[in-house]
Amino acid sequence: VLGGHSFIAQLGNDPIASQDLQLEIVRECLDSGIRCFDTTYQPERVALGEALGRLGRRDEATIIAWNFFKRFGPEEKLGGPAAYLPQHIEQMLQELRTDRIELLVVHAVADEAEDRQQEELAVSWKDEGLVSSLGVWNPSEDIEEVYGPDSPYEFMVKPYNVTTLPAGEAFARCKAIGWETFACSPFGRGWELDKLVVKAREVYGGAEDELREKLAQTMLRYSLFAGKVDRLIVAMRKVEWLAANVAAATRGPLSEGEAEWLRGIL
Repeated sequence: VLGGHSFIAQLGNDPIASQDLQLEIVRECLDSGIRCFDTTYQPERVALGEALGRLGRRDEATIIAWNFFKRFGPEEKLGGPAAYLPQHIEQMLQELRTDRIELLVVHAVADEAEDRQQEELAVSWKDEGLVSSLGVWNPSEDIEEVYGPDSPYEFMVKPYNVTTLPAGEAFARCKAIGWETFACSPFGRGWELDKLVVKAREVYGGAEDELREKLAQTMLRYSLFAGKVDRLIVAMRKVEWLAANVAAATRGPLSEGEAEWLRGIL
């Protein structure tokens, strides 16, 4: 899945992609068979809607959208989640230039009353055919107790990488109740990957660029082929990263030697 953070300046240590580059990244994703696109923040929805509109390929895409509504520029702070309100569905559809959202995340806002109301609202949008499936962010391990058999949710999104070892249990429990599972943050953040590259040089030596490429591809495969992960969300701000990530994915799960190499760094 192409991560929505591909479209903003924050949450990465690489320069923001220009609008033309964003268009090229989306085109390359579609052409390579990566047809699911995440849009967490409001500017990400606008950027993806613009790209798919210019390409005329909306019908080829599956879109994930979230309840983040703050507008911000490259130098401004991100906004947090806000409970869905009735007008938000029309806003999101306009920003995405579409008449439907395939996967809608209902991110909790730490207020029980607001969370109940936004869940009811999201369910009503699904009943109207504006949304295909509802999901949650970062569920704990006690899935069955929290959501129960009558839950309206069908998927989840949760970080899963070499530094989130306990996450596997939550993924397994979600699969056990029939949910689709989306892993994200295979590298943490770009600056965290940088720190691991430094550690890799301390442990194994070698050229920094070669270590970065090997480490990134190994971490991607770790997250993608971890148990009970259906899809992996990866932000990419360069077209060439797409080919590198696809090539890594085709290699399949880590061998024991590759896993041992990764453990040596950690």
